[in-house]
Amino acid sequence: MGSYLCKRSIGENRSAVKKLKKIPHHQIQRKLQLSFNALDDDDKKGIFLDIACFFIGMDVDYVSTLLDGCGFHSRIGIEVLMQRSLIATNWYNKLRMHDLLRDMGREIIREMSPNHPGKRSRLWFQKDVLDVLRKKMVRPKCYCEHKLTNA
Repeated sequence: MGSYLCKRSIGENRSAVKKLKKIPHHQIQRKLQLSFNALDDDDKKGIFLDIACFFIGMDVDYVSTLLDGCGFHSRIGIEVLMQRSLIATNWYNKLRMHDLLRDMGREIIREMSPNHPGKRSRLWFQKDVLDVLRKKMVRPKCYCEHKLTNA
């Protein structure tokens, strides 16, 4: 939350604290989601969601190459996510993310279509992937595919 409130006016900080006080403690993901919602563009949100779903524990340079291939501007996106403490790296340059942030990111995706995994933009559970492939469920293009076809 500190990185979310950093460089904001006193009035903005007070407003954010009032908003946080209204959210019960058991709804921590809603509190964490404020930092996600404050990301200024879909690129950074997409990078965050991809890391939460697929890339935790992977080398930052490798992930950056993959994300760049999808049309993201990954270097600046990853840097902003680090500045906001949404992700981190370890001594071996591997991506890290707190479990609560990972769960929040995955819940954002799941909420897109709670009962129909084939309509979600990302799948990370093997069972969901197999169900979608076996049942030939149609899903909309993911953000990465959309950016490439509209480039």
